[in-house]
Amino acid sequence: MPQKDVGIYAIEVYFPRFYVNQSDLELSDDCVGKYTKGLGQETLGVCAVEEDINSISLTVVSQLIQRIGLDVKTIGFMEVGSETLIDKSKSTKSVLMELFEAAGNFDVEGVDVKNACFGGTAALFHAINWLESSSWDGRFALVVAADVAVYGSKAARPTGGAGAVAILLGANAPLVFDRGLRAHTIRHRYDFYKPDLSSEYPLVDGQLSMKCYQEALLSCYELYKKKVSKQGIDDLVVTAQPSIGFEDSEFTVDYLCFHSPFSRLVRKAYGWLALEDFKCSAEKVCKQPQQNGTPNGVIQSIHSSKENTDEIPCTKRHYMDEKVLQGLVKLSGDESPRDLDNVCMQLTKDLFAEKVEPGLVFAKHVGNMYTASLYACLASLLLSVPEENLRGRRVLLYSYGSGMASAMFSLRIHPSRPLSKIVHSSPTRNSIGNAVFHRLFQDRTQLTVSQFEDLLAERKSFHNAAPFIPVHRPEGLFPGAYYLTNVDELYRRTYKQMPFQ
Repeated sequence: MPQKDVGIYAIEVYFPRFYVNQSDLELSDDCVGKYTKGLGQETLGVCAVEEDINSISLTVVSQLIQRIGLDVKTIGFMEVGSETLIDKSKSTKSVLMELFEAAGNFDVEGVDVKNACFGGTAALFHAINWLESSSWDGRFALVVAADVAVYGSKAARPTGGAGAVAILLGANAPLVFDRGLRAHTIRHRYDFYKPDLSSEYPLVDGQLSMKCYQEALLSCYELYKKKVSKQGIDDLVVTAQPSIGFEDSEFTVDYLCFHSPFSRLVRKAYGWLALEDFKCSAEKVCKQPQQNGTPNGVIQSIHSSKENTDEIPCTKRHYMDEKVLQGLVKLSGDESPRDLDNVCMQLTKDLFAEKVEPGLVFAKHVGNMYTASLYACLASLLLSVPEENLRGRRVLLYSYGSGMASAMFSLRIHPSRPLSKIVHSSPTRNSIGNAVFHRLFQDRTQLTVSQFEDLLAERKSFHNAAPFIPVHRPEGLFPGAYYLTNVDELYRRTYKQMPFQ
């Protein structure tokens, strides 16, 4: 019999202590507003050379173990998703097994998974599959998504970042994944890739990558809705007003989390989904695909008149938001893609603030965590929204990795199971009263642009170097963080942990 309510028990987020203001980068690059307003970014997390994929993974897992008092003997599966490679053979998972040494637990399934920013999601799905399979032995699964995102060109540097997320999974969880509702789109593309193994830097076609992100998003959304429909649920939209009470068993999408290379892209992505909701509604009412025009009169009458009971969806919750609907009805169909994006972003502004923006705290203030990006968004949502507004709600998640691999799936927050171990709880929206946000807003070390560029130059200079002893900068490491102390002549890496105080 399948395990019941497989999902998330706890989430741990790690980000670098060093950061640089995006506004300072704008001044240095003579492009005021480009990174803050244009990309929607505030600050950028920076790893010094003594932090690598192994160290940040060790840090996030050890922090999770310590915070919730986790007995590592209860872990039966662990997998790492990352595109930050420092060894073409040895896995980061094998390094993490050092944390299991004292407990003598070496019977832990899983290794590493790689496909750009999608590796963390692949690892998550593997963990869920293990928990639902005949291989499950009653223990927890642990997923780690971690990356260091750096770029060679100044124009791309503001979309970098770094971070790690550890996710503990099991049965009868507080955050329950919807069964049978994974939609994938995987195709061959060269939008972002790393063929030069001597460098950390990717080759990027920025415009193509955004098109691929959009293509995969809309494809996954269409497939996800088809799978929802097979469960007897029609007329699903993501642009309805948020649900009112968790006791209502209606299938609704109350919050959305996206893979977030930069916040402005997420803003556009929600607008793209709004337009898709509108097009699907138009096609259903008019009984034919709508290509360029908009069925103004028909759609208006359907959504404004309660007399037409044959056409009105079964629940008010499945209506598109009236403001969004009325705005899209007025479109001529001749708008340019850029104008259409701007219209959709403006029309969905209030819904975005309610349903999406709470998940963007780390995206705005740390940057792109690659594989960890989506799960940092989920953690941000859980930290930013009061618990009473989370209970019973559904979160739709979109994962994207260049090359390209993408998925859309969902989870529901249980009405009554304890959330205390998920992340440090936050009493009010945007509160910095919890430990995670306090660390983010109060306890990081700011760099000047010159210092930031020096750290990047140092990373480039010593990438793949051996033997090598990194410069130790304790001001750039949080208490309890792991850091690289030595790479010997055989490329073997040694790590230490910062004191907790």
